[in-house]
Amino acid sequence: MRIGRMSEMIDIMSSYGTYETHVTVLCPDAAELARLESWAGARELKVTHITPARGRARSRSMLTLPDRTGHERLVPQLRAAGFDPVRVKVETVPWSTEPAGPGGGYHEHHLRLLLPPGYDHGALEALVLPHGARLSWAACGGREQERYVTQRVRGSASRAAAACDTLIAELVAAGYEIDCELRELVLYDSDLSEDDRNGEGL
Repeated sequence: MRIGRMSEMIDIMSSYGTYETHVTVLCPDAAELARLESWAGARELKVTHITPARGRARSRSMLTLPDRTGHERLVPQLRAAGFDPVRVKVETVPWSTEPAGPGGGYHEHHLRLLLPPGYDHGALEALVLPHGARLSWAACGGREQERYVTQRVRGSASRAAAACDTLIAELVAAGYEIDCELRELVLYDSDLSEDDRNGEGL
């Protein structure tokens, strides 16, 4: 099973529908990641590997489910297989009025940027940080690279939409090419501190 880039995860998330769940699994080395890949592949689950630009952990692996309850079965199965699931996030459409559970109630926006080699990483980071956004990446190959901007906003759907629109406008005005965007509402988040370790809020 090939490791999915974040770009692939965005495409999957866009096609799932009303709910989706991400289960973050701690893989401290390449051997454990390969074992997770094999385990997930046998169950037709995709592994997404993300490299954040900041944070105490340099990368993480996630399994994505097209529902809101599948993690209740998946997490015990992972633990029984010797893996260490460290976070569960349940997400839905941004206009949902469904009450949020523990750790939830915030909006997340994911923007995929296409950048030329040698772009100014510091300038891009300085632009997005004041908007409550952070960066992660995966090399795309060829002349362009993919970088991902993840923004977290608490409050109403209209406030979140305005914040995302403002961020997009500033990125476009600065000359950045936005290849894809995804907006969602997080209903449940078992461990917000995982973002501090990983440096971004996906």
